[in-house]
Amino acid sequence: MNVIAKTNPYAIDGPLCLSFSGGRTSAYMLFRVMEAHGGQLPDDVVVCFANTGREMPQTLDFVRDCGERWGVDIVWLELGIVRLDDTSKRKRFEYETRVVNYETASRNGEPFMALVEARKYLPNPVARFCTADLKVRRINTYLKSLGWEEWDTAVGIRADERRRAHKMINAGSDSGENKIIPLYWDGVTKETVSDFWDNQDFDLRLPNNNGTTDWGNCDLCYLKGAAKKISIIRDRPDLAEWWVNAERAIGSTFRNDHPTYQQMLDYVGDQPSLELDDSISCYCGD
Repeated sequence: MNVIAKTNPYAIDGPLCLSFSGGRTSAYMLFRVMEAHGGQLPDDVVVCFANTGREMPQTLDFVRDCGERWGVDIVWLELGIVRLDDTSKRKRFEYETRVVNYETASRNGEPFMALVEARKYLPNPVARFCTADLKVRRINTYLKSLGWEEWDTAVGIRADERRRAHKMINAGSDSGENKIIPLYWDGVTKETVSDFWDNQDFDLRLPNNNGTTDWGNCDLCYLKGAAKKISIIRDRPDLAEWWVNAERAIGSTFRNDHPTYQQMLDYVGDQPSLELDDSISCYCGD
């Protein structure tokens, strides 16, 4: 990590990538890094948002708004075509990384579906390849296309997410990338982030549930608790359609310790509540 001023964890010298999930926490991190550099990011600091196609429309609006209101260029990326190269003894997948924007970004899960159809199985709590292939590697591939060989990637993990922070530190990364967690180092909590957005003239238009955006990132991500997914489906049953179709297309489920998405859709209106496990944390974040 190249820190300009030891007293300011946001004053980070490049090459640096700010990984912007599209949530309040990573947006707060972006603001603080901009603030530490006089309100304008250096040329060797890049902000990347990786779109899976299953983000809520409000998330896409928020990413656009942050860029426009703060005068910062946010690079929108997503997975394009996935090809299986079976010309050699060792089969391997080849992935396309597309640069898109607010107008052209996928909104119906196309990148996610392209990935699972190519792999012919669904991600699950043990094999979370969706995060790696739809987000992390798309960003890293883009940065390497700029000629970057080594860089820091700032991820929006807060001080009240100690478990996630330790996993991030110990997880390793692609060659050349070093993940850093300035919010964690600065002692930022979900209350810090909530207070910040309470004093701004715009915000992510998704409910803030005690510092957690239940509807954030992939709308019905399989890592969310079953009761949380049921609650979302009760409000927006149409969101379940893509997940139901994905499980049908592959002929399996995202996880075997939860009801299928079709079963959860069927539960809506029939059961007042479900008391099941909590959500599992994911890189996708805030």
